[in-house]
Amino acid sequence: MELDEERLWALKDPDRGRLDPPVHSGLLPWLLALLERSAGSLTHVFPGSDMLEAAEEARRVGARVVMIDKPIATILRDLGSMPLLEKVKIAVDVMVALFTIGTRRRSTQLADAGLDKLMAEFDAKYPTLSRILVNERDRYMADRLQEILRSTTGQVIAVVGLGHVKGIMRHLASDEQAPSGEPFRITYKWTL
Repeated sequence: MELDEERLWALKDPDRGRLDPPVHSGLLPWLLALLERSAGSLTHVFPGSDMLEAAEEARRVGARVVMIDKPIATILRDLGSMPLLEKVKIAVDVMVALFTIGTRRRSTQLADAGLDKLMAEFDAKYPTLSRILVNERDRYMADRLQEILRSTTGQVIAVVGLGHVKGIMRHLASDEQAPSGEPFRITYKWTL
């Protein structure tokens, strides 16, 4: 699952809707969390509820649940080391996005753009943030999945956000054989 133990625990917390002041996590992570929650209010879906539901469903059917994402403390530390200019650019864009969400205007650019285009624009506009939140986590999750594939037999189902699928698949495909020497197949399905 695209979670670590700390984030899964936080999702199960009855006070999860409360956003702690930025003193605890830093201004940039706080603004990003605020944006994520505000965007979730448009769809009436709390951020992370999809992952929580996947974990609960896996437990209901008796599947083993393994958290494969990078620890949140490491991600927050990495965000703190971003260049100041990129932090300022992100903060300004988050404020504009929050205003846009607050006035409930919808961006036609977002609705018409494909995921690949959006990811490329994100990478070009915020290269350090993209590296920290997407690229490094794709590599980390692919490595964790490889560990799982080496230690188990049968199907492995990974639940990750759509923005991570291609990166994780690219890393997994670079190792075209399972640890047993047998070829393995990587497929994916997505749903909203």
